[in-house]
Amino acid sequence: MEILVLHPGALGDIILSLPALSLLRQHYPQAQLTIAGNHDYLNPVAIGCADRTLSLSTIPLHRLYSTEPLSEDDVRFWGTYDRIVSWTGAGGPAFKSKLVKVGAKVKVSRWRPDSSEKRHVARIFVESLYPWIPRVESISPPRIHVDPVRLDEARDWLTEREWTSGESILALHPGAGSVVKRWGIENFRSLAHRYLQQQIGKLLIVEGPAEVGLGRELVRDLTPACVLLLESAPLFLLAALLSFCRAYVGNDSGISHLAAGLGVPAVTIFGPTSPEQWVPLGERVTILRDSCLSRISPNHVWDALLGWGLC
Repeated sequence: MEILVLHPGALGDIILSLPALSLLRQHYPQAQLTIAGNHDYLNPVAIGCADRTLSLSTIPLHRLYSTEPLSEDDVRFWGTYDRIVSWTGAGGPAFKSKLVKVGAKVKVSRWRPDSSEKRHVARIFVESLYPWIPRVESISPPRIHVDPVRLDEARDWLTEREWTSGESILALHPGAGSVVKRWGIENFRSLAHRYLQQQIGKLLIVEGPAEVGLGRELVRDLTPACVLLLESAPLFLLAALLSFCRAYVGNDSGISHLAAGLGVPAVTIFGPTSPEQWVPLGERVTILRDSCLSRISPNHVWDALLGWGLC
């Protein structure tokens, strides 16, 4: 059996779908599972969930929205799959009917919560697969596994920057896709100074592609020998480096979901976004939430780190 999953989401969205993908894999253990989405996000986090990943840009997805009949090449492509799960196309009247016509069993579902939605996004993903998979009461947190080769690469990266094995690392990610989700650079700087004053270890400052320059702004008055700056690095390297960290602090972002999925003790700061739908899932996650981010102080975050016995 060939199963195709179409996933248009960003990093955090893909991570929150991992429990659903794992259940799909468990229920169809003999199937070949292909996931099509953002290749840069899929490959580092979907290890173990998929036999193959594709970039959405390489498949004839856009023509499913058209009223024109599918070409022979398109019919041949879609017809190679016995079941298709699409987390896109729910608003297109022609979308599902075209896939059904090629002979596949099809599920087309929305997963982004609206204002009245009470379910967590991970549960929305899981329930979108009913009745193809059995109903479940509880959802296991995502589990992200890093290839040992990538861990060796991360260890080399750290060693080249004078990190010694066993030395504590606290990761700070001051960015987020939306500015209104950011706790504030001065808050992160205050937390960084407090950590370094304890002489516990090094800081890993993570800068994503959506926040170029934010990392350098944060580290400009920190002790250079104690700071590791990671600027827009490949996700494979970031995931491996986070695996070496003793703790993580970040905003409501995909990287916070990554840290939680890796099992890193994480403090995630929420402002306007509802954590009921979007909280990172993990056994070692602390959420600090206030609709006014300025009311969350560095002391609050420091206390959360102390609660984990990490500082």
